[in-house]
Amino acid sequence: MVRIQSPVLNVHASQDKVQRFLSTFANYELLLPKEQVSDFQCLENGFSFKAAGNFLLALSLESHTDHSFHFKGSPQNPFPFELTIQLQEAQGITNGSIEIKADVNMMMKMLLEKPLQKLLQQMTNNLEQQLQLLDVKE
Repeated sequence: MVRIQSPVLNVHASQDKVQRFLSTFANYELLLPKEQVSDFQCLENGFSFKAAGNFLLALSLESHTDHSFHFKGSPQNPFPFELTIQLQEAQGITNGSIEIKADVNMMMKMLLEKPLQKLLQQMTNNLEQQLQLLDVKE
């Protein structure tokens, strides 16, 4: 099992506001890198997209609490994986992280580790930017 975690997320917004944003599956398109993703679709309980190399990836929400969102990859994905977003609020700032756990062999780990780390970094940055834009609009 490969475990990759994003850098710490720091959003100047309440945890409630971050949760509302993440509860709308269409917003995940804004978090993913545009140059590496195509054919984004909202699903009944998640979302799907084509990643670089035309791999179709689908995620469904397994569980949601006040402090986390846990998505599980579809059995049709090229490899089994889960995505978890952890949140915690302190003094009006929401901190957290995004984590991927993938069940891959050592060879796949070597191929995927750096691109997935870059993806999580970009998703973290994009989430911070999107919530700042929401603040400006409100």
